[in-house]
Amino acid sequence: MILVFRAKSVRCSSAIGGEILQVCFDTMPASGDEEERDTPYVLVSQSFEFPGPATIEWHDGSDYDGGAKIVAVTLARDRALIKLKRNMEIDISFSIGDRRFAQLRSYLRRMLDDGVLITSPEPVAAGNSRRP
Repeated sequence: MILVFRAKSVRCSSAIGGEILQVCFDTMPASGDEEERDTPYVLVSQSFEFPGPATIEWHDGSDYDGGAKIVAVTLARDRALIKLKRNMEIDISFSIGDRRFAQLRSYLRRMLDDGVLITSPEPVAAGNSRRP
């Protein structure tokens, strides 16, 4: 299965002095009502308080899901392709400024294990999560 969407917002946040990091790609504003959600989002979280890999949850426009192992994240200037162990890919396009992109790349580098994050200097074609 492939979940494809364009994020209207990309938010990076931290809590407890950087012990918890989150990256959210969302089609709704942060003030949106989750009870009425019918559009996709993806949230990647890492808690350094507890051992283990980053976690992921998402809404596909119909239902919530999560818990799959993140196999690879290919990050380009305008797109993130996330490959999950459950034979699922999430293809997110976005448009953010240079500072916000640098922050996104920094957060993902800190959150993901070595070898999971792949950065691409070129835009990545939709549905193609192979290494550039």
